[in-house]
Amino acid sequence: MVKKHYFAGLFFAVLFLYSSCFNNGNNSNIKPKAISKSNDIVVIADKEIWQSEPGDTFRYYFESAYPITPNPEPLFKLRYFTFDQIDAESLRRQLRTYIVLVDLLDKSSKTTKMFLNDLGKERAASMLRSDSFDIVYGHDKWARDQLIIYIAAKGRENLIKAIAQKFNEITDKVHEHDEPQIKIATYFSGHNTDVEANITRILGVKVKIPKDYKKALVDEDKKIVWARRDSKKAITNFVVQKLEYKDTSQFSIENAIKIINRFGVFVTTDTEGSKLVVNNKDLPVLKFHRTINGNYAVEYRGIWEMTKDFMGGSFIAYLVKNKNSNDLIFEFGFVYGPGTDKKEYLQQLMIIANTLEFNKK
Repeated sequence: MVKKHYFAGLFFAVLFLYSSCFNNGNNSNIKPKAISKSNDIVVIADKEIWQSEPGDTFRYYFESAYPITPNPEPLFKLRYFTFDQIDAESLRRQLRTYIVLVDLLDKSSKTTKMFLNDLGKERAASMLRSDSFDIVYGHDKWARDQLIIYIAAKGRENLIKAIAQKFNEITDKVHEHDEPQIKIATYFSGHNTDVEANITRILGVKVKIPKDYKKALVDEDKKIVWARRDSKKAITNFVVQKLEYKDTSQFSIENAIKIINRFGVFVTTDTEGSKLVVNNKDLPVLKFHRTINGNYAVEYRGIWEMTKDFMGGSFIAYLVKNKNSNDLIFEFGFVYGPGTDKKEYLQQLMIIANTLEFNKK
């Protein structure tokens, strides 16, 4: 039976509290703040594990393409260290996110010993009696705001199974850990209260718009507000539109494409007649079921292009149904940045979209 243990975070927190109590005013024992960018993962494993099938499986999943970008971008940036390399350099222990691959059958492994020591004798004994594998989550082992995920299994075959079966769960956990950092980057300059006021007045909802986004379009008749941010690397756009909910067919991919293409006439270039449309021929439009502040939502990811120009990029869109009325909100974020990775911009647009709140009636 596969079990999930959440005691590790408590263990590390108690350990930190215990060590702090005996600090005697010496600040050298206070843990530093963890550093490194979002979407970065440090992998700790024995060289024999990393250079064999478990390492290949881990790279296959965690370096897979982020959905969806015009040019493939890895889901995570991986850095690999052995236990000795981590132990030898303190800065390597101050990063934000670690995944540790543990073969419980290798009792001589320093990685295995570290894992069992972190669990404590009782939990370690229980783990060693397990027949399969476990995922253990911990926090603040070497630094504050740090996530450490142990994938522990008896033998390499079970380790491979654990990586494959727990990939989605671990990915969600890492993204959840990264979200506060992405949110800080998104709203670093503050809020654009003018655009936010237009959204509330025209659409009857609240959306937090970063201050460096400027008003691109306000159409009261079509109930559309569009804001955009221009930087040297990329142009990011966020659109909010109010629709009327009729039935569940509105959540289909085909209908989402129609809504995007209708909005696309507002996006123009110097080429007469050029407009934004969804390109679902070269790459598919993906659909995911979500919840935004307690309201049912569907998320769409795909590629947009201009009809008469060699311009295009990634988009993320949402249809959100107000649980208390027939209001349906369409949110659309799209990025234009030739030669620039789009993943981080899309993640910031997701942060904005998830601030949506319906006004109470």
